[in-house]
Amino acid sequence: MSFPALPCFPCPHRSACCAHGTALSDDEAEAIRRHGGSEKIYRTRWGEWRTRVRAGRCVFLVDNSCSLHDQPFYPAVCRGFPWIDAETGGPYEFDRTICPEFERRPVLMQIHPYEGRASILKGAP
Repeated sequence: MSFPALPCFPCPHRSACCAHGTALSDDEAEAIRRHGGSEKIYRTRWGEWRTRVRAGRCVFLVDNSCSLHDQPFYPAVCRGFPWIDAETGGPYEFDRTICPEFERRPVLMQIHPYEGRASILKGAP
């Protein structure tokens, strides 16, 4: 399935989806740590790895662009958003409106991707 293009690079919405940071797998956290970002991630009291947030933005957001986007350890949560839930591999079922593009183009809310999800999460275009 091909998804409608979103204006992510550069984002006209000040990277609103990056305001909360993101969850990381153990492998992603380890790769980020090895890449020199250990102070930019943390483990929650529930044991989940997350990126830190400073001034209302993920610390990996630089000049309105994700500095991890072209890395092999770009978080699956970010890679799949807003179409694929990285945890389940199914459609993203949480609040897509954290991306203002969904309010601007309400038809996007009707898309429920079931096909092609594995290629998105593995980093394929």
